[in-house]
Amino acid sequence: MNFFEIILLCVALSMDCFTICLIYGAQRSAYRQQLRAGERDPFRPIGTDILRIGIVFIAYHLVMLALGYTLGYGVLRYIDVFDHWIAFGLLAAIGLKMVWEAFENKDRKTEIHALYAWSSLLLLGLATSIDAFAVGISLSLSQSSLAFTCLCIPFVLLFFTALGILLGLRVKRISIRAVNVIGGLVLLGIGLRILLEHEYGFSL
Repeated sequence: MNFFEIILLCVALSMDCFTICLIYGAQRSAYRQQLRAGERDPFRPIGTDILRIGIVFIAYHLVMLALGYTLGYGVLRYIDVFDHWIAFGLLAAIGLKMVWEAFENKDRKTEIHALYAWSSLLLLGLATSIDAFAVGISLSLSQSSLAFTCLCIPFVLLFFTALGILLGLRVKRISIRAVNVIGGLVLLGIGLRILLEHEYGFSL
């Protein structure tokens, strides 16, 4: 692969992360709109969250790329049987949890959980990085540079993490409940897309 192909590959790997960060930014925006006069936002600064979320996504993708590249094609036939089911299960579980919590009477802070809670963030990082394992295998088979790909992916992922959150923050006039329902359905849709692509070759 040449330079531009590897950059496009990194962009493609970043799209699910971008979508999830867009949801999170919209959650934060909706929460801010519901703050009462004089009430402070109790969450971390946005810059801190961008780094925290970006580092988790980057770490998972680097590990999966390296594992795929190292283990090679021989392991693919075993992993390929169930990897998409793991991704679907994780995304579906978190998505349905978001929808369920949107209709529960809870403190407003607990409603923003998809990327704020470490447990959910780590599971989302795993679910969105599984495709990177197959990409690592393809890099190995095509004798492309793993080092250059691993050098590029942090910058591309961090860019799309920041872009998703910042664009989400610009969403106005929407309730936390609506954002959580939409976000939960989007996560469910991402999981379903992954499942259909692997099971039936269906692609969007």
